[in-house]
Amino acid sequence: MPGAIAVLLALLLGPSCMHLKQVSPGPGPQELYRAQGGPDTARRLAPAWVIHGWEQAYNRIGQPVASRDAQGQEQIVMDPARPAMYWRAVPFQAAHGSYTAYIYRVHFPSTPVSLIPFFIGAGSNMGLFVVVIIDQANQPVLVVTLGTCGCYTSLTPTNFTPAAAYPPGWRDQPVELYGESFPARLDYGGQERPRLVVQVRPGEHRVMGLGVQPAARLAEPNLYRTHATPLRPADELRRLPLGQGTTSLFYEDGVLEGHVKGAWKPWETMFIGWWCLDGTVGMDKAYGVKGNPLYTSLQPWYRQSSDLSDLPGFLKFWGWNF
Repeated sequence: MPGAIAVLLALLLGPSCMHLKQVSPGPGPQELYRAQGGPDTARRLAPAWVIHGWEQAYNRIGQPVASRDAQGQEQIVMDPARPAMYWRAVPFQAAHGSYTAYIYRVHFPSTPVSLIPFFIGAGSNMGLFVVVIIDQANQPVLVVTLGTCGCYTSLTPTNFTPAAAYPPGWRDQPVELYGESFPARLDYGGQERPRLVVQVRPGEHRVMGLGVQPAARLAEPNLYRTHATPLRPADELRRLPLGQGTTSLFYEDGVLEGHVKGAWKPWETMFIGWWCLDGTVGMDKAYGVKGNPLYTSLQPWYRQSSDLSDLPGFLKFWGWNF
């Protein structure tokens, strides 16, 4: 059965991973979204997002906005004219020490329907997580990236990662994941005010690269055009203004509890949902909702053990020994 699943995945997802073209910056400065405001540590660790294909509004980071349509039905869209980045800090105890995960999320208006290349994640309101795990000395020891649906997970160590924490068989060379190339490790040393930089693939809104650059370089106008992005507490996602009151980005009850409103992915449901036993596969999620694991493996038997909301268990599942 696992072999059959692997073949099926290769047939369905292969085109959407293998078609990936080299994305090169244009002649002018790149579009860079940088955190503005928020607590010092959260702002220092926050990723700076390099957005490719910025000329298309669906590729831009947006702020969730709630309204009602002509029939009075609630609707939520991402406003690319008003970017926002949301964060939370989650302390946790692992087997060999105490750590804190700074969890950042951004959202995009949509992934367009495309058959060639095939975008299996076509839909609306999708997002990305970047998780920066720090030790008790406030040094980043691991960077995790994934979609807010739990897909395309990457784990990248840093120059501060303890030697004993690496998975067995880890190799010090670039890692190929889902058609993208990630560095073997991120080097925060030897730079003044180092900042994490995340490259985002256009259309699909997948992380296509990671790096660390000094803050001064990110401020050079000939290299980057900066979009100041307010850094807001993640709890604000459950208090979106709507008329005289508020609403949540997430369904707060029922069978869709913990999912992002309007984020259904029909292709993923059709092609993947039946064998991974989840009719809502691909729908983006809240972090830490009991009964709705933010699983990072499609295999149903790993639904709990791969849950990002259980950070010690998540790290163990992916082979890390913190």
